[in-house]
Amino acid sequence: MKNNHCILIISIIIALTALSTSCGTVNKAKANGSAQMGQATTTPVSPTASDPRDAVIATLADWQTMQTSGNIRLSAGSTFSSSIQVRMVRDQAIYISLRPVLGIEVGKLIITADSLYAVDKVHKRYIAEKVSLLTGGIPVTVSDVQNIFLGRPFIIGKGTLSEDTKAYMTVSNEGDSFTLVPGESYKGYGYTFSFNKKSEITSLQIMPQGSATASCQVKYSDVKASTAGNIAHSIDANASIEKKNVAFSLTYKGIDWNGKVRIELGIPGNYKRMSARDLFSMFAN
Repeated sequence: MKNNHCILIISIIIALTALSTSCGTVNKAKANGSAQMGQATTTPVSPTASDPRDAVIATLADWQTMQTSGNIRLSAGSTFSSSIQVRMVRDQAIYISLRPVLGIEVGKLIITADSLYAVDKVHKRYIAEKVSLLTGGIPVTVSDVQNIFLGRPFIIGKGTLSEDTKAYMTVSNEGDSFTLVPGESYKGYGYTFSFNKKSEITSLQIMPQGSATASCQVKYSDVKASTAGNIAHSIDANASIEKKNVAFSLTYKGIDWNGKVRIELGIPGNYKRMSARDLFSMFAN
């Protein structure tokens, strides 16, 4: 593949798309019955004694901003590695900066509540699109994507698992581990969070049903207690979209919470704008 740095940005976007329920070509569906893959229900589930949902909620805490450095290794036909900086403002923005050599930024990805920006500094190109490019009409929020990158369970459109939302999660015990399945899913797709006996997240699975084809598995490890509660510091994701495979490993070296965070949205005037069509065409080559 050519243009490695730009392809890395593109691949991150496509991987994020898979994590956000697989390109969003499905419609929200509601049905009666239990919460299973490919089905949906809005009927609250009554909590029980020693509820695993309560144990998970106890490992979560509030936060306002975060920033960290780390490394990403991505496989999308070819393999690329880069150091990165990640910054987040809760419920507002995600900023990913690619810095493969000597800490010099060669590209960045910014997701806000309504927009997505990708900037390729090497070739002086950029993408500026509505965030619907990422979500495809599914009510995935910036908060949901932040939770994916931090290893925090959530319900699409309803936020992080909490006392207010736990009634919409079903629990399945599997020996020393257990799973949480949101009771509201989307036609053709379901998603499941898995936890170990310490109530630490171990995976997120997005699985297709029927004619749907895209899928994604995210494995979490190196879970550490922090100001924001339990946070995964190592993430391995494998996504299959349109018969293409994207895999990436992301590790954080350390996370600073609730400090001043700068999200740089500016794009130089001499950069060439690319369309979403150009974006995915480049990935396919």
